[in-house]
Amino acid sequence: MKKKKCRPEWKLITEYDVTSYKCGLVAGDRVRVRKDIVVRDWRGKPTGKVHRAGEVWIVLRGSSDDPGVVWLRQPDGRSHTWDDKPEIWNWFERVSGHEDRHGT
Repeated sequence: MKKKKCRPEWKLITEYDVTSYKCGLVAGDRVRVRKDIVVRDWRGKPTGKVHRAGEVWIVLRGSSDDPGVVWLRQPDGRSHTWDDKPEIWNWFERVSGHEDRHGT
């Protein structure tokens, strides 16, 4: 029996109306990566990209169309999402300083 391949699910987000998240983060907060994050593709295989401990990311506004997701801006300017769960604090810590309240 051939195993069915899983494909990532994508959703177009056009409005960013969420400024605070259940995990306690707020748009504009700055967070530091606690431990290296190995980037993986949709199959779970490492891509070769690693976000190093110490990188500072910015919390962005989120969308009520995509609840349960924290939006972040990586140092290279790319957007990244993370589950809006308490476990986010295993990977990030809040640092002093704050971007504008809209996280734009």
